Amino acid sequence: MKNIIKFVFVYLVLASWACTNEDIVVRYADSTPKIDTAIVTETQIMYGDSIHVKVSVSDKIAPLSTLLLRVVVNNEIVASETFRTKGNQSSISKAYHVPFVANRPDNEPVKIYLTSTNVSGIEKDSIVSTTIAKRPDMPSIWIVAATSGSTVQVPLKTDTTAQNVYVANVAYGNTISFRLATKVNRLKKVDWTGLVFGKINGGIGLITSDDNEWITISDPTLFKIKKITIDLLKFTIKAEGQPLEPAKTLDVNIDLAANPTSLNDYTGFRGGNVYFGENVEVTFTGITGDLANSISPDYFEVTGTNKAKFLGKTGVYKAYYLTTANYLYIDPQPETLYPEVLWVCGTGFGRPSSPYVSTGSWNWNSPLDYYPCRLIEPGVYQVTMYCKNTPSTTTNIYGGLDFKFFHKRGWWDGHETWVNNYTVQAPFLGPGDVNGNVKVLSESVVDGVYKFTLNTNTKTLTYQKLN
Repeated sequence: MKNIIKFVFVYLVLASWACTNEDIVVRYADSTPKIDTAIVTETQIMYGDSIHVKVSVSDKIAPLSTLLLRVVVNNEIVASETFRTKGNQSSISKAYHVPFVANRPDNEPVKIYLTSTNVSGIEKDSIVSTTIAKRPDMPSIWIVAATSGSTVQVPLKTDTTAQNVYVANVAYGNTISFRLATKVNRLKKVDWTGLVFGKINGGIGLITSDDNEWITISDPTLFKIKKITIDLLKFTIKAEGQPLEPAKTLDVNIDLAANPTSLNDYTGFRGGNVYFGENVEVTFTGITGDLANSISPDYFEVTGTNKAKFLGKTGVYKAYYLTTANYLYIDPQPETLYPEVLWVCGTGFGRPSSPYVSTGSWNWNSPLDYYPCRLIEPGVYQVTMYCKNTPSTTTNIYGGLDFKFFHKRGWWDGHETWVNNYTVQAPFLGPGDVNGNVKVLSESVVDGVYKFTLNTNTKTLTYQKLN
């Protein structure tokens, strides 16, 4: 019984002491941590190697708190780590990889930035700069093609104003996939004991044999790639060559392939890529009847019986000829984005070609579903369509003409131009729909070809009725 009483008494004393001391804050006299030693083992490394860092810190008065270590090359942090330091003395020993990436000069100092902090929040900074990083010796590199297997040796330019630049005179088509190797074997294939460059995170970087990414150059505006310039300081590649001449003739039955795969299972279409030049006149073959009724008025101005001048910017376009309607649709490339183009999708519209028919739908499967708007000046877009409003048979106050402007061909969340805050020319309505669509009242008569002008600068949508 006495032992129990003693135990309870001791417990109460300890509990009382703990309660009265839990709010006590220990304060230390002002002191500054000291970085006793900071050593990088290596005095010289090659980019791609590692450095070994040893650091000791102390504070005779206040306990230590943290040590922040950063590895910096060419004003870029390549590694950063914070260590928890306890007591009045602490030390760390770590290795850090110094990668070989873009903008790595030769003979560049590798700097170690240190910040030691004690529990009072007082800091001590220091910089160690005793290591030099060198670029690997690459007197020449090899372009090793992916499919053809061709290997081209590219010497380093001797021009001192273009250091780390390699130039190759080649003979490729307008697309080539390859790797860059600093060594090749007797079969002229990549020797993986040397440095090998490939595609990494959308750019150029060092790869291993486990990586299967190839660098690809593709320029549809070139007929052939004749020169490749490789900058292994900036890690950039540029292709130059024979320009592709804008089309001056187009035979829709020969130059455009039947049933193009880009239109899935839609029959009756012929299609393909065509390089059109701004203000270049094109002579058409295979289009019968009135040419003005068979080509897009937004992209062509008819200049003769079978000739028309291209109005769009010079570039590669999709040309789709619908044989059953004798009509040539012109699309920018599917990946073309606003502000280069706007796309109309919806219902109640179709091609501006007689006999008129509404083909639009809330889909992106073929040119029957959507229509591109040509950029005619900064912020101003033009699209010409046949529009027909069908009165609603329900209580809905809007008719069947219903469309919207999109920033990309296809469903793309959040990238649309809403006309709610636009001034829209009657009988078309902008503010009438909560989704920002263009509509008309169900009883409004809309039946004809309209050339719309959407001005994103003045926030207006106007039209000219063509027939």
